[in-house]
Amino acid sequence: MDQYSFPSGEDEIHRHIVESALDYAIFAMDLDGTVATWSAGAENLFGYSASEMIGQNGVIIFSFEDQLAGAPLKEKRLALTTGRADDNRWHVRKDGSMFWASGLMMPLRNDVGGIYGLAKIVRDRTLTLQQDEALRASEERLQLILKSAIDYAIFSFDQDGRIISWNTGACRIFGYLEDEILGQDARILFVPEDRTEGHVALDREMETALERGRAENERFHLRKDGSTFWGSGLTMPLRAHHQRAGYLKVLRDDTERHFADEHQQIMLREMSHRVKNSLTLVTAMLSMQARSAEQQEVGEALRDAEARVGTIAEVHDQLWRQPNIETVELADFLSSLCLRLQQAASKHTVSVDADACVIDADRAIQLALLVNELVTNAFKHAYSDISGTVTVSARATADEIRLEIADDGKGFPDGFSVSKNDGKSLGMKVVRVLVQQLRAELHIENRRPGASFLIRLPRNP
Repeated sequence: MDQYSFPSGEDEIHRHIVESALDYAIFAMDLDGTVATWSAGAENLFGYSASEMIGQNGVIIFSFEDQLAGAPLKEKRLALTTGRADDNRWHVRKDGSMFWASGLMMPLRNDVGGIYGLAKIVRDRTLTLQQDEALRASEERLQLILKSAIDYAIFSFDQDGRIISWNTGACRIFGYLEDEILGQDARILFVPEDRTEGHVALDREMETALERGRAENERFHLRKDGSTFWGSGLTMPLRAHHQRAGYLKVLRDDTERHFADEHQQIMLREMSHRVKNSLTLVTAMLSMQARSAEQQEVGEALRDAEARVGTIAEVHDQLWRQPNIETVELADFLSSLCLRLQQAASKHTVSVDADACVIDADRAIQLALLVNELVTNAFKHAYSDISGTVTVSARATADEIRLEIADDGKGFPDGFSVSKNDGKSLGMKVVRVLVQQLRAELHIENRRPGASFLIRLPRNP
């Protein structure tokens, strides 16, 4: 950078200051308003050159409406009376376009204090005005939304839990008017058991919201009249200037939905329990018929049917006993199923090794039938005249479940295939159909000794 000596004259320095302030229009007028000086910044802002403006009256930069209202004269009088006149108004450029300006007018004094003119500094603040108007419009829309959202309680509270805002929906749902609740501890909106020491629900919500950015919650809340309702809500942290400013909570009364869901769960459990009892009755009838069958093949067919129905009953039994009747934990489910199969064939052992994995109830029934067919087939054919162990394993990945049923028995006879045995073996036909329904792949390995059935099915249906 070139180095220049600092000017020695004060007037020259002042001139350089004025000419360097290109974002500011700086000009001087006599007491009649005639422009005497016009800076480079004024030329940039208004579009008039110095030769065009010097000698002209400064009123031409005011809008026609402001000229009619006498704004230039009022501004000059205020500056002369008080020593300054601040103004924020629309000004006019040479090309007729308008811009929002922030200005300051000051009297000019000579060495003995006499006023001989006026100086005016103007800056373009159009962008700031637009931003302010956009912010104000946004705030007005937000307030309108908050007042209109009568189905939602929307309120905020500080870091100590003191309520600092309260919308119309909160008044309707909780019963407190705004002037009654502001400044109150938000914990009064929680039922007593959620306010006990070591179990303060609001504090946990604030901690979770701070850690994760949001805290979803469903619980009973307390109204002003002491009644309770089931609230479904969301708590979020509020920040201002990168500092924590409190929390916002949005909540709605979901009591009807909550009790409807509970009723539906009760009805589904009752239905599942009745289905299980009906299936148990069917298995008992099949068992009686199998024992009374005169032909061995008929008896075996009835016992096979009994085992299949019993497997379905086992799944229903597990469903109605657990919290969620729509899904089944695979590891527990396989362990319970294989224990029942082992008890039905006392001379054999079933070993289970399964990963924790949740599957939907419909696929659980299909998997149960698959395991039933393949384990009982191993009992019959792999260990037809000796005792043995059947291993059931399940490995779960993000994409698939690998279910394997293996034994150390005789292995398959020569020429065995699933498709060729479809017409002869009902069990293998059932296996093939179930694999198709599960959209799975079946891989058979003849180990000699032993055999393995590997079923690979998608993790999600």
